[in-house]
Amino acid sequence: MASPTYDTLRYLRGWVLGSSGTPMRGVVAGDIAVGAGPEAMAARRYRPASRNRPLPGWLLLHGVTRPGPDHPSIVRFAAALAGAGGDVLVPDIPAWRRLELDPAPAQSALERGLEYLHNDPLVRTGGVIVAGLSFGVPQALRVAGRVAAAGRVRGVVGFGGYCRLFEAIRFGLTGQFEWRSRTAYLRPDPYGRWVVAANYLHRIPGYATARGVSRALGRLASLAGDRRIMSWDPGYDGVKDELTSSMPAEDRALFRLFAPPADREPEPGPANEIAPLLAEAARSVHPHLELPRSAAPGDRPAFPVRLIHGRRDHLIPFTETLALERRLGSRTDVSATVTDLFAHSGGSAANPARLREAVRFFMALRGIMGLRSH
Repeated sequence: MASPTYDTLRYLRGWVLGSSGTPMRGVVAGDIAVGAGPEAMAARRYRPASRNRPLPGWLLLHGVTRPGPDHPSIVRFAAALAGAGGDVLVPDIPAWRRLELDPAPAQSALERGLEYLHNDPLVRTGGVIVAGLSFGVPQALRVAGRVAAAGRVRGVVGFGGYCRLFEAIRFGLTGQFEWRSRTAYLRPDPYGRWVVAANYLHRIPGYATARGVSRALGRLASLAGDRRIMSWDPGYDGVKDELTSSMPAEDRALFRLFAPPADREPEPGPANEIAPLLAEAARSVHPHLELPRSAAPGDRPAFPVRLIHGRRDHLIPFTETLALERRLGSRTDVSATVTDLFAHSGGSAANPARLREAVRFFMALRGIMGLRSH
C-alpha cells in the first residue's frame, strides 16, 4: 500500500500537470449514470487507466457554480486525485448549476453517490472519502454524519467552507470578519452576495416586491459564472446599467446595494442592516444550510475531518473554517489548515516564510491522503 507522503507527491504532480493543460497520462474520465430511468443521476468518474485491485473511493461535491463538474478546478482536482491512485465520483447537481441554494439536491446526490461507490467491487471497502467545496462543505458533513453508521464514510474533507451563515453573508456584503478580537477587512467577491440575494432577497418579510431585483442579480451571477471573469471586473458595469434601465427607482437603489459600480463597495449602513435579514430568510427557507449548533449526547461522528481554507479567500473568510473546527472539535478528530501559500505568488521561492508555508500545506495534504488508510 502506498504511503500518504508518496500519494501526496503523486497528487501534487497531477495538480501541476493539470495547471499547464497537459493531459494526465494514466487517468481516464467518463460520464456515467447512477441509477436507471428518468431518475438516474448524471456523474463523472475519474480513475487510473490501469488497475488490478480495488482503489480508495472519493466522492467530490462541486460548489454552487454554473459549470458544475466541468469547472476547471473541479476537473483538475478530481484528475489529480485519480492520478494519486483514487477512484473519484463527481455527481452533477443541476440545481446548483442554476445557482439555486437548495441543499436537498446535493444531499440526495451525496447519498446516491455513497451507495453507488459502496456497492462497487472496484472501490476499496471500509468507506469513501467525501470532499466538499465552499457551499458544499456543510452538506458533505451533514450527509456523512447521517450515514456514517453504515460504514460508508472513511473521512470528510472540506475546502473553503463556512460554519455560520450570517458571518458568511455579512462578509459578502461588507468584507468584515472577526479575527483575534478585532474586525478585519478583505474585499469580498460580489458573486457571493449576488447568488445569496438572488435566492433570498425577495423572501425577506416586506421584500416580496423585490423579486425583480432578485432575478436581475441572478442573471448577473449567471453571467459571471459563464464568463469566469472576476465579478468585480469593470466589464460588468454596462450589464448592471442595462439590468436597472427598466426598474422602478426603489428597485434600482436596492439592486445597487448589491451591485454597485466596480470601483465601489456596498454602502456600509444598509449592507449591515440587510445582512441579518438575508441570513434569517435563508434559514427560514432552507434550515439545513447550516450544521446544527449542538449535537445530541453521544453524537460523535465516526470519521475524521480535514479542513483547508485560503487566508485571502474573497468569497468566504478563513475564520469560518476555524469556527467549523471549533464546533466539531469536541465531537470528532478534526484539524484545519489556513494557508496563504498562493497569496504571494510573486515572492521568492527561497523565502523562509514561503518555505514554511509550503511545508505546512504539504502536511495538510498529507493528512488528507492519510484518510485513505484511516
